[in-house]
Amino acid sequence: MPAYRFRLCTPDHVSHLSEQRELPDLRQAMIAAHGVARRVLRRHRLSTPLHGTLDIEDEAQQPVARILLTDLARQIS
Repeated sequence: MPAYRFRLCTPDHVSHLSEQRELPDLRQAMIAAHGVARRVLRRHRLSTPLHGTLDIEDEAQQPVARILLTDLARQIS
């Protein structure tokens, strides 16, 4: 089963979170990444708005998808 890494990147270009999971395909990785992004947004809800992305990388650490945190925050608010 392929491994996907979720990497939280903020505008200062610092990687703040890195989590890896084995998932059957990119669709399942996107579903899991949305869950991770929602948890991050809930944690930061009381502080300043969180800008940046949650990048999804394949086993070679190449980006395959990206979730914009501000867009997701707008969708769930």
